[in-house]
Amino acid sequence: MSNRTSQRRDLVLSPQTPFAVVEAYKAARTNFMFMLSGSGKKEMIFTSAFPEEGKTTTCTNLAITFAQTGSRVLIIDADMRKPRIHRLLKVPASPGLSDRLGNLTQSDCIYATAFENVFVLPAGTLPPNSAELLASDTMMRLMTELNERFDYIFIDTPPVDVVTDAAVIASRFHGLVLVVREGYSRKEVLQSAVGALEQAGVKILGIVLNDVDIGKYANRYRYNTNYGRQSYKYGYKSAYEEENEPR
Repeated sequence: MSNRTSQRRDLVLSPQTPFAVVEAYKAARTNFMFMLSGSGKKEMIFTSAFPEEGKTTTCTNLAITFAQTGSRVLIIDADMRKPRIHRLLKVPASPGLSDRLGNLTQSDCIYATAFENVFVLPAGTLPPNSAELLASDTMMRLMTELNERFDYIFIDTPPVDVVTDAAVIASRFHGLVLVVREGYSRKEVLQSAVGALEQAGVKILGIVLNDVDIGKYANRYRYNTNYGRQSYKYGYKSAYEEENEPR
């Protein structure tokens, strides 16, 4: 296993995860649960403006946090170009979503994970036409079926400024979560991504600010100062919270 793969797995929530990181995900869970309950929807789509911004890790950890409430949660790896969910949660890479959408398997392709109530539908065999598969009527029928089996569905998609997959699928569901990495994401790229999503009619549920120095936000979240001084970087910021904080 490469050091890069090892580092990614280390970012998945565990008993060793710093307290402040866990609390940041719980804060995100509270906000997103509130938004979803008001809409009657249960799907959340995750993307970023550019690769390496932490969308897959954020999608995975929020799914784990939702499952800790006792909800049955399914993670769908719809990034059929560079799938990573199966590596993070140690499930088979295929058969998966593309195989189901292409009628190449009779299996439901859903795998249990080491986390209670967390299940994965991996990307499957890498197809040449992922955007077309995601926009198909077969995908909508599959989602109808899965909505009857799970309380929440988290869908990881490719970066929106690289390919159209995220906009294609998000335009057909309730909304999308945009993951942004502090000190990495460029303003003009982020603006382009938001513009592309809005043009496609996508509702942005919120923004998760990733790789933040949590010490800067210790007072905001009322963390114990012992945790606030840690050098471990991660954080959370949502559109809902931005709109409702005191001016």
